[in-house]
Amino acid sequence: MDDQAKQKLKNYVLWLLSRQEYSRRDLTFKLQKKDASPEYIESLLDWCESLNYIDETRYCEGFIRRHLAKNHGYARIKSEAGAKGIDKTLLAFQIDELEIDWYQLARTAYIKKFSNITDTPDYKQKAKIVRYLMYRGFNYEQIEFAISPDE
Repeated sequence: MDDQAKQKLKNYVLWLLSRQEYSRRDLTFKLQKKDASPEYIESLLDWCESLNYIDETRYCEGFIRRHLAKNHGYARIKSEAGAKGIDKTLLAFQIDELEIDWYQLARTAYIKKFSNITDTPDYKQKAKIVRYLMYRGFNYEQIEFAISPDE
C-alpha cells in the first residue's frame, strides 16, 4: 500500500468521524471494504484513539441516548448494542451512570403511541399495548406501570 492510498484512507476516516461517532469495530468494517491492510487499519485506529477521535465510552453513551430519545427500553437497547458490538460491561456501566427511570420511559412511550385511549383498555387493546411495549424493550412490570391510570 503506497503513501497516497494510506493518506486517502486516513482522510476517509477523518471525514467519517467529523460527521458522527463511530466505534472502532464500525470503522474497521468500513476500512476493510476499502481493501486496507489489517496492519494499517490497526495503526490508523490506534492513532485516532490516541487523539481521542474514537472513544468507545462516548460512542456507547451516544448510542444509549439515541435509543432513549426513541423511547426504547433496556432489553431493546441491550439487544441492539450487542448487534453493534458494544461491550456489555461498558453498556451496563453507562446505563447505571445515566440513572434512567424505565417506568417513566415506558409510560412516555405508551402515552405517545396510545394517547387516543381515554378509558381503561379492553383485552384486545391491552394485548396490543403489551406487544408494542414489549417490542420497545420494556418488561411486564414496567408495562403494567405505564398502563395503570395516573394517581
